[in-house]
Amino acid sequence: MQEYPTTQPLTDRAPLAEQPGVYSESALWYGRRVFVKTLVADDPDSLARFQHEGRVAASLRHPLVASLLALTPTQLIFEFIEGGTLRERLECGPLGEAEATEVAAGVLNAVEYLHSAGVTHHDLKPENVMLLGGQPGWQSVRVIDFGMSHSRSLPLDIHSGTRMGTPHFMAPEQFLGVRGDPRSDLYSVGVLLFDCLAGHPPYEDALGWLAGIRERREALPGPEPLHPLIRSALSRDRSERPLSAARMAADLRAARQALGLPDLPLPRPDNLDASA
Repeated sequence: MQEYPTTQPLTDRAPLAEQPGVYSESALWYGRRVFVKTLVADDPDSLARFQHEGRVAASLRHPLVASLLALTPTQLIFEFIEGGTLRERLECGPLGEAEATEVAAGVLNAVEYLHSAGVTHHDLKPENVMLLGGQPGWQSVRVIDFGMSHSRSLPLDIHSGTRMGTPHFMAPEQFLGVRGDPRSDLYSVGVLLFDCLAGHPPYEDALGWLAGIRERREALPGPEPLHPLIRSALSRDRSERPLSAARMAADLRAARQALGLPDLPLPRPDNLDASA
């Protein structure tokens, strides 16, 4: 996180999407366009959750993760990402295998870094993936929103034991309150890739699937070389999913190679400083 005095006033402010207890806006700050989240709720639980998000975001520095520029107890200032979310792009129709696998590769690259930094995102979905310039390629991916995340470096997990996540994208163990397992994020990336290819998530009755009372899944989308990867990532049994984000990324590269798609010059997460 870059060091800026937080006393510089925000100008040219414009409201953006809101969430309960948090006001979001774009603004000019030190001459640059930024995205600002301001806590407006005044209860202790909301304050704890907001400050948890800030502490996690402040610990991360990766080109495919939205950068936190400054924070106060009630305000987070992020880089502004011109473009839109992956969800907004998918509303125009599903992606082809080249674009879908590029986006998934970018998300996996960011996730591999997060896991190396001891962070599990726990809410990976198209709404939390920005596309710089609106382009569905790996370089345009920016992972956002750490409000539900778990970090091994923080002494207290304020969400411990809670069912937190978005039903269509959360892993079954998340639904049971399991926190901090990196394989939960790999499940979510599998759903995200499915959604990119099909234009919708795999389970119509997501809550029924999570509760173990529905097993019907939509047919696997996209070409056959991608099916083993998607099937593995969507496994209810965590032990049947890829062992790590790096392993899942390697499987995705192999599938792209089988499809005749070029390898991608992604940044190496292990060469980045998680504490920068």
